[in-house]
Amino acid sequence: MAHNNRGNTYNSKGDYDRAIADLNQAIRLDPNYADAYNNRGNTYNSKGDYDRAIADLNQAIRLDPNFANAHLNRGVAYYGKGDRNRARADWIRALELDPNNQVARNNLANY
Repeated sequence: MAHNNRGNTYNSKGDYDRAIADLNQAIRLDPNYADAYNNRGNTYNSKGDYDRAIADLNQAIRLDPNFANAHLNRGVAYYGKGDRNRARADWIRALELDPNNQVARNNLANY
């Protein structure tokens, strides 16, 4: 979906407000699009808005319980909030779903 992809591009460039606007549009067009919730949650993580990130990542996981990156990103949000136990649990779950997820592996190693 174009809005999702452009939102990711804006996020990678640090233009978080534009990223969120595009991801909002992607979600409006398809409220069941787990990737858009994951990516908006990841953008909120980048902004340090961990509560909004967790809300979006919870929705991504509700839509796709086996979405490893949503678990990974929610772990990042929990870690940002200082909830290391929940962060660790999410990173472990991300590895269970995707044993090759090097980011989750690194996060656990540095835990």
